[in-house]
Amino acid sequence: DIAYYQNIAINESRLGIPILFGFDIIHGCRIIFPENLGMSASWDIEAIKKSAQIAAREAASIGIAWTFSPMCDISTEPRWGRVSEGSGEDPYLGSKIAAAMVRGYQGEDLGDPNTILACVKHFAAYGAPQAGRDYHTVDMSQRMFRDRYLPPYRAAIKAGAATVMTS
Repeated sequence: DIAYYQNIAINESRLGIPILFGFDIIHGCRIIFPENLGMSASWDIEAIKKSAQIAAREAASIGIAWTFSPMCDISTEPRWGRVSEGSGEDPYLGSKIAAAMVRGYQGEDLGDPNTILACVKHFAAYGAPQAGRDYHTVDMSQRMFRDRYLPPYRAAIKAGAATVMTS
């Protein structure tokens, strides 16, 4: 129970520093929404933002303050096992979804108790492994990186994402 451990951290530890609880809330917390690839097929940016708002509200209510989302990987390799976590192969759509999810999770003010921190993931170009094997080598040009893989990350950062996964 998060409240139990938070109480110990604040009231029984020497410095009283609260714990930052994070969880992979990639398509909902208690209410489970369709996987991200399915949501992206709708092209309904407002509904995607609303799903992130609902997930944030639910997560915050149980003490989770940080989600490892949005998943901004562009994937053109159908054999990659994590394709469904992202928004597909379109950098434009991926960028719109990344920004909407950040705004949904974080709202206008992170001081609002119904918001949580967003974490842009995974490290840029992680979604381009050779032969679709997770954690495999990625080899690409600077132009491909900037044109196809970087836009969703850039959009999430511009939308104010509080954190970024570095690997």
